[in-house]
Amino acid sequence: MKVQKIVSLDENTMRISQRIPNFSKWVRKSLHAYDQDLDLVSELMLAEQQKAKWAKVARIFATTLVEKSIEIDPNFKKDVNDLIKEAIEEVQNQSSLRDFE
Repeated sequence: MKVQKIVSLDENTMRISQRIPNFSKWVRKSLHAYDQDLDLVSELMLAEQQKAKWAKVARIFATTLVEKSIEIDPNFKKDVNDLIKEAIEEVQNQSSLRDFE
């Protein structure tokens, strides 16, 4: 059940709120984060750290694939960046969970 609550904003925060597509949803998420002692900035930083770790994992994996491919076929011509680019393109083309199977 949703309950309406009025929020008082000054002119500056009103302009900021107008740029948020679903302000009520944003407020609800912020309140949940606050309730769980989560700092939104810290949460974003953690997400960026996770992305950086996965990027490193992808590079290590692609490097290993290139090395093994060259062992199997000395004429293998792709490099690490080619494999990562192909993987990114494949993921971008996927539009449903079934595409990941």
